[in-house]
Amino acid sequence: MKMNNIFKGIAALALAGSITSCSGDYLELPPESEVNDTQIAESIEGSRAALYGLCQAMYIGTYGSGWIRISNGEGYFRTVYGDSGTPDFFDPWLYGYQTETQLWELMTTDGNIGNTFAWGYCYNLIHQANVILRDIDNVPAEESEVHFVKAQALTMRAHAYIHLMQVYGPRFEDANNGDELCYVLRLEPGTGDLPLSSYKDCMGNIYEDLETAISLFEGSDVKRKYGFEPDINVARGLLSRAALMNHDWNTAQTMAHDARASYPIMTAEQYKAGFAEHNDEWMWYNLPDKTTNGYNSWGASFSCNGAYATAYNWSSAGNISWDFYKMLYAKNPNDIRLELFWTPDKANKYVNFKIKDSDFWNPSKINPEFFFMYGPNEEMSAAISLFISHNTPEGFEGGYSIDTSLTDAQAKNAVARKKWYTDNASIAKKKTDGRVQFGAQIKFWSSLADLGASEIPFMRAGELILNEAEAAMEAGDETTAQKCLVDLNKNRIPGYSCTLTGDALRQEIRLTRRIELWGEGDTWFAMKRWNIDVERRIWEKGNPNSNNMMTSYKGSYPASYNKGWRFMIPRQETNYNNLINK
Repeated sequence: MKMNNIFKGIAALALAGSITSCSGDYLELPPESEVNDTQIAESIEGSRAALYGLCQAMYIGTYGSGWIRISNGEGYFRTVYGDSGTPDFFDPWLYGYQTETQLWELMTTDGNIGNTFAWGYCYNLIHQANVILRDIDNVPAEESEVHFVKAQALTMRAHAYIHLMQVYGPRFEDANNGDELCYVLRLEPGTGDLPLSSYKDCMGNIYEDLETAISLFEGSDVKRKYGFEPDINVARGLLSRAALMNHDWNTAQTMAHDARASYPIMTAEQYKAGFAEHNDEWMWYNLPDKTTNGYNSWGASFSCNGAYATAYNWSSAGNISWDFYKMLYAKNPNDIRLELFWTPDKANKYVNFKIKDSDFWNPSKINPEFFFMYGPNEEMSAAISLFISHNTPEGFEGGYSIDTSLTDAQAKNAVARKKWYTDNASIAKKKTDGRVQFGAQIKFWSSLADLGASEIPFMRAGELILNEAEAAMEAGDETTAQKCLVDLNKNRIPGYSCTLTGDALRQEIRLTRRIELWGEGDTWFAMKRWNIDVERRIWEKGNPNSNNMMTSYKGSYPASYNKGWRFMIPRQETNYNNLINK
């Protein structure tokens, strides 16, 4: 009996092995357990189990070649493709042999493992959705239940195709009236030869899948059981994402508004609570007790108390660009989102150490290779200790393995502070304990600090209110755009108001999006959609006007770069798909 790779997620995304071995292997990946065709086709329980496996493939840990240390589906996809190449984010865990991820080299080669991961991850989801969709209409069950599972599978397929368009597809402006070729449009299970499809056909399929899903959801009285499942609001939210890409402003505005209608914007306190567990703003997220994934979990690398950020002197949990931070600070220094980054304005916040901004560019107080600032200087280390201790959310501990036993009173006393510094072996002696870098974030925490288990928002109302604002502004509805900004930012900036119009309003929406969704895997995709040039400036010794990125991360990328920020179709597809358009 033929078995389909569906149930309980993917145990091994063997990119180095299976994808390179033969045609289509990236669509045929071995799961922990399987549901056979009969079980899927003959019972709603089998179909639902298959659907759960499809959803869980977004966050179950996968293991592959070399540097894909945290290859676990959606979290990895969002960070590497959605954040690492932006001018707002950098992370030394990608340093050296992984520099290509932040120098955009993944985009310019068709054989790099990072280039291939996005293709394999998305087509694995698509294949699993297609298996469900092939049989679901004939499953003997209540129509409402059948329609709900079908709607979910269509939503998941559309989600994967949106990701493919974000990475491999053209911008709307570059779509050649819809005729530009994008990716292989697979609507049936299998790995047969197929050509690339046009932007018009690819985007049309995304719309059709999501519009059909929304209609089926509306006609079903079934409700989802878990937060990892898509529902009608997730489908609407995904349609708003696609419509923004397609410059379909009315659809983007309406879908974003309707999707978020029953979800409140999180409060300032919720925003600063650690992003480890969902709150009532999160619309779509992973299942927490399934995300440990050992050292392959997203949180192990990107929560500030996760395994890598607390164990290795070259790693961190991600850092904000000082250029970007300064831009935000100049607009409003009271933005609560700025409290979540280690930057010069925090150095004397709790105790006046008389640390100068220029000290952040002084090699005696900062490691000039990785920008570690915990250890090289007594006062700087004390300031970081106080920053972490004052900003650790309730219920968490161990951010960056920093010793936070130093009290404000001790820090003010030069003798006590010196003793704390010299007695603390993790500062003075150990080379493998955690460090804090210039710009280090404390936005993301882990509920299991020894490894890094945490929930990850796949969609939340904060994104959708910004989708609505952007679409409304571009459609000429500036009043709605202003109101959306106020409804979001009043929970982030005390006394916020907005009367901006024209391009000033557009830039306010974009800047708000960049900081609100920082580290959540959105910015690179948004900047591609905005059709703008970007520059990544670097740190220069003794120059406070320079940035805080490592030398190897410098780069200028015009909107036209590599045919409009398009990743190449992976060689693993072109070598074995005889109909692909080369």
